[in-house]
Amino acid sequence: MFRRFGPNYMVALYLFDLGAGQAALWAAQCLRGVPLAAPITAADAAIPGFVRLLVVIFFAVIFPLASLYDGRRVYRAVDEAERVVLGVSASSLILAGAMYFSYRDISRIVFLQFVVLAVVLLLGCRAVLRLAYRMIRWGTHVPVVLIAGTGALGNQVARLLASAGIAVAGFVDDDPATRDGAVDGRAVLGDLEAIPAIVERHKVTDVVFAVPRQAQERIGRLLVSLWTLPLHVYTIPDFFDVGVARVRMDYLGGIPVIGLREPVIDGFQRVAKRLVDLGLGTVISLCVLPVAGLVSLLIRLDSPGPVIFRQQRVGENGRLFTMFKFRTMVTNAEAQRDAVISRAADGKIVHKRRDDPRVTRVGRVLRRLSLDELPQLINVLRGDMSLVGPRPEMPWIVAQYDPWQYQRLAVPQGMTSWYVVNGRSEVPMHMNTEQDLRYVRNCSLLEDFKILVKSVGSVVKGRGAF
Repeated sequence: MFRRFGPNYMVALYLFDLGAGQAALWAAQCLRGVPLAAPITAADAAIPGFVRLLVVIFFAVIFPLASLYDGRRVYRAVDEAERVVLGVSASSLILAGAMYFSYRDISRIVFLQFVVLAVVLLLGCRAVLRLAYRMIRWGTHVPVVLIAGTGALGNQVARLLASAGIAVAGFVDDDPATRDGAVDGRAVLGDLEAIPAIVERHKVTDVVFAVPRQAQERIGRLLVSLWTLPLHVYTIPDFFDVGVARVRMDYLGGIPVIGLREPVIDGFQRVAKRLVDLGLGTVISLCVLPVAGLVSLLIRLDSPGPVIFRQQRVGENGRLFTMFKFRTMVTNAEAQRDAVISRAADGKIVHKRRDDPRVTRVGRVLRRLSLDELPQLINVLRGDMSLVGPRPEMPWIVAQYDPWQYQRLAVPQGMTSWYVVNGRSEVPMHMNTEQDLRYVRNCSLLEDFKILVKSVGSVVKGRGAF
């Protein structure tokens, strides 16, 4: 796709990264454990030259493998930050293994300081360079994009490109209602047949076809008129209105194949997310065991019935699983469901209400403090759920989804989400889905961390918890 940064910029960044590794070693050597006050050893005073050489070699080989210099993968700062952390972590682990078998005299604190300083230096440099790019665009390729199609898909593409700092010349469309007008503040420059003239007039470097499926057959004919022009041409399949969250392009014997049900979280990100779930989930489970015991006793004393409520929910990719919660309602609550659900003015279902008569006295307190969710840590440790992700819905709710809403099932369902930190039950169910799709399109380990931190405040405030 579009290369935001040119090759000269990437070469300069590559050389800087190699120098940053040496600068981090030097700074760690100067600090010698400060502020942890580690004892200064003779080895700390002078890091051997072959260790410095290993840092250069590992950074030089592993950073490109982490796609740090792939202009198609570092549009967003958060994507670049993830790859920096991945590259430094992988390089440091291999370096630690190599030093274990060759040179063990560098203190662990100095080594950890080197790792932290390397991450800080690399991220700091990139932040400065991105700021300079916005100001003077030095060393970068500046694409100018023309978008064919003014529908929802074309508008989404325009917004994404603008957020990445890529110039959008405007739209072209055959719809008479939009021709020679403006869409989302960007001009409609003409119809599809006028693309060659518009490309030359506006110095366009890239054309993106984001037209409806019924118009895709025209692309082949239009391509013929663009062959003589120095530009890149892309087409985006219009499958997103039927619940496709992410597609993947591959080749089968030279034949292009588009995967329509590809996992949004995959590869290293999937492994890292699972490790966080297992590690943090285990720690939280051990810490809340006394609270869980007290809650179980209160439920037993308050009303007859089991302590744990089991309910079928829809997980990632539509897989059904049994979710655990502390029981907060009377035992026959499911049979009374139809009597309490209602519909909003726009016809959307509202299945939660503050004055739900099925909720027990202890249940209201548990819901207010979100303590009823604690048994879901079992689901997290089992792999049914994640700590962060869209809240898993009941099958009867999912059955009423519009096609586009199925995209929320493209990631692991979670204990907390953007929906939880932005109002929970105070937000209508259809708005809940829109917030979840925000997470699906921007999911990352950094995003998970932000949601976890904000969730603490949401639980304390109790907003929307009933």
